[in-house]
Amino acid sequence: MDLSGLETEQKTLPIIGYSSEFLEKGLPNFKTQTLPKHPVENIQINKQKNEREKQYNMLGKGFGSQYPLMLKLEEEIYNQPLRLPCLPSSYLSLEVFRGTDIEVEPEDLYNMPNNSPLIQPPVHQQMEQYLGMSDLKTSNF
Repeated sequence: MDLSGLETEQKTLPIIGYSSEFLEKGLPNFKTQTLPKHPVENIQINKQKNEREKQYNMLGKGFGSQYPLMLKLEEEIYNQPLRLPCLPSSYLSLEVFRGTDIEVEPEDLYNMPNNSPLIQPPVHQQMEQYLGMSDLKTSNF
């Protein structure tokens, strides 16, 4: 019996690394990482993107093709972080541009870096690591 024509898809289990990420993300769940996502979950994930594309298409038909391009360019500009790489950016201008600054979601209250159980190293040390001026082995954090 020739099995060369059959394609078999093998999924491997991810390797667990021991780090402090368990405090932030919890223990890994192998079942959710190996099984394909439900189609409704993909629809929910892409909902905002699809709504924005529909809005751009509608604006393009009403105001011309240059208007959605201008809005996409402005959104890309607002999406760029304007702070040092080690400091968190709030992206307030992007939220105001999209109109999501009015909505209060659980992420706004519970996702603050001040409430994190992990101790962040000083800003100067983070910048030295980012620029490659110091070794990670010499840091105390």
